[in-house]
Amino acid sequence: MAGAAVTTTVATSAPTAPRHPIRIPMTAVLLVALALVAVELVAALLTTTDLHLALVGVCATLVLVFGLVFSLGAITIAGFAAGAGAAGLVVLEPAHLLTTLLVLAVVALVCGVAPGWARVEAWQAARSTGAPLEPTTGDRTPGRGLPSRLRVLWRTDRVVAAFLVLAFPPVFVTGALAFITWTQHRA
Repeated sequence: MAGAAVTTTVATSAPTAPRHPIRIPMTAVLLVALALVAVELVAALLTTTDLHLALVGVCATLVLVFGLVFSLGAITIAGFAAGAGAAGLVVLEPAHLLTTLLVLAVVALVCGVAPGWARVEAWQAARSTGAPLEPTTGDRTPGRGLPSRLRVLWRTDRVVAAFLVLAFPPVFVTGALAFITWTQHRA
């Protein structure tokens, strides 16, 4: 065996196709949000809480529920709903625009590292190039396609885009309120 060459084979696995984005049924999210709002309003009526304070709580609940779905589930329409809830907060408490924007910035920062957003972006990139996608039915092995270690990919562009989606409604409402106030007080 003096002249025998030793060959080693390296097992290469084909890259796994991107997985489909996380599916969160928005009907269930809307029903949960509606139930929470109803409970808050009933509790406010039973405890004779001021209506203004109750509405602030309702808007904060909407920001929380839809902000979580937006940041963790990568569902853009939930971001618009969270922004609308933040706009309601600013209408009810105009002096708290900066606090509201800071909370929305934290939600946007979560979007920068959320794995749901990475899945959506990989899925969209694969669809635009025509690469094969993971089948929706068939054999599913647990853990298939998962990385061997947890990788956090920071995406600044995702954070900026998320913040723009979230912050536009409250900033727009603040501008509208300032314009209305200005037109009412100019003589």
